Amino acid sequence: MKNRLFLIISTITVFVFFAYLLFFSENNLKKHRELNVKIKQLDENIAAAKNQINNIYTFEQLESDTGGILEKYAREQLQLQRANEDVFVVVYE
Repeated sequence: MKNRLFLIISTITVFVFFAYLLFFSENNLKKHRELNVKIKQLDENIAAAKNQINNIYTFEQLESDTGGILEKYAREQLQLQRANEDVFVVVYE
């Protein structure tokens, strides 16, 4: 009888402890989910920054080239124009 009572109390104590850890402690599941989302966003920001650095490097390469590639890049990507022409931008919705 005493062993059974001890086993029940121990089991309840373990469940209450895990419930506290999962829902009420400072490191609960909700906080872990929020931190994982934040980590994912920061990883995406890092990837975007690396991509931007690669674009700058490519732009510097194009700047040294005099074959008209820089002008083509500026017209297509930056939507630049000459003084005597109009540029039409098509936006798909």
